[in-house]
Amino acid sequence: MRILFTWLALAGMLAAAPAGASDVVRLVVPFSAGGPVDQVTRILAPGLEAALGATVVVENRGGAGGTVGTNYVAKSAPDGRTVLMATSGFVISSETTPNLPYDPHKDLEPIALVGQVQTLLVVRPSLGVDSLAELVARAKAGEPLSFGSTGVGGTMHVGGELLNRAAGIHALHVPYRGAAPAITALIGGEIDMVNADVPVLQPYVKSGRVKALVIYDTKRSVELPDVPDAVEAGYPQLLMSNWYSAMVPAGTPAADKQKLEQAFLAAIHTPAIAKRLAEAGLRGPLGTAEFRKKLDAEFARWVPFLRETGLSAR
Repeated sequence: MRILFTWLALAGMLAAAPAGASDVVRLVVPFSAGGPVDQVTRILAPGLEAALGATVVVENRGGAGGTVGTNYVAKSAPDGRTVLMATSGFVISSETTPNLPYDPHKDLEPIALVGQVQTLLVVRPSLGVDSLAELVARAKAGEPLSFGSTGVGGTMHVGGELLNRAAGIHALHVPYRGAAPAITALIGGEIDMVNADVPVLQPYVKSGRVKALVIYDTKRSVELPDVPDAVEAGYPQLLMSNWYSAMVPAGTPAADKQKLEQAFLAAIHTPAIAKRLAEAGLRGPLGTAEFRKKLDAEFARWVPFLRETGLSAR
C-alpha cells in the first residue's frame, strides 16, 4: 500500500510540476546581470512566456565583451530552446576579438531585432563648447582632446574613432572598465567626451553634468529633442546605433525559428512591454528577413571601417 501511495504522490507531483526541460526556453545574455541587455531581456521574458506557452529563463553568461555567452549559444544544440540576446557588439567583436571561438557568419542565425537605441556624444561642460562644430574647430586648432570608452574594440571606442574619421580629427582614446567609470571620469574632468546610448547618458544631460552635442543618427532623439542629429550638425556619415536582437544556433529547424520569431514580435508589440521598451529608448523592431538584411549591412559597413582604422584583430 505504501508503494501505491508513493507512486500516486509522484504522479500528482509530475502533473502539477511546471513545464519540463523540453518546454523551457533559455535567453542567454552574454553580459552580467543588471546591464542594458539584461534589463531588456527581462522586460521581454513574460511576453515570450505567454506567446510560447513555455517557461522562459534568463541566463547571464558574461565575459570577454560578450563573446563567452555568444560562443556558448553557438555551440548549443540547435533545438530552438537556447536563444542569444545579441547586440551590435556581435558585429564589432567579429573583427576586434582575436581568436574568436565561433564563426559569426555561420554559427548563429537571426530571429528578430528587438529594437535600436540611438548613440549620443557628450562633453564635459568645463570644455566650453556648445556644438560639434566648435569641438572640431578646437581639435583642428591643435587642442588635445580625449574620449573614454568601455575598452579597446568596444562600441564606445568605435564610436569615438567614427567621430575622428568623420571630422578629420585625432582625439585620444582612453579605455575604462565600463561605461560608468568612463562617465565618472568625464564628469571629473579626466577626459573630454564620451559617446553612449541615449538612455545611459540622458540623466547626466538632464542634470547638467554633461553637455550633449550630437545624436549619431539622421533624426533627433525623442528623449532629447533639442540635440541636433548628425545631418544637422554637418556630419551625415556620423551614424551609429546600438541594437538588441535574438539569435539561435545554426541548424535550428525552420519551424522552431518561425515560432520564436512570431513569439518575439508578439511580445515586443504587447502594449505594456512596448511601453517599457520605448521608455528604454528602443525603437524599430524587425522580423527575421529584415533583421538578416540589417545584419548583412552592418557587417558590410563595419568590417572595412575596423580594418581601415586598425581596430581589427584579423
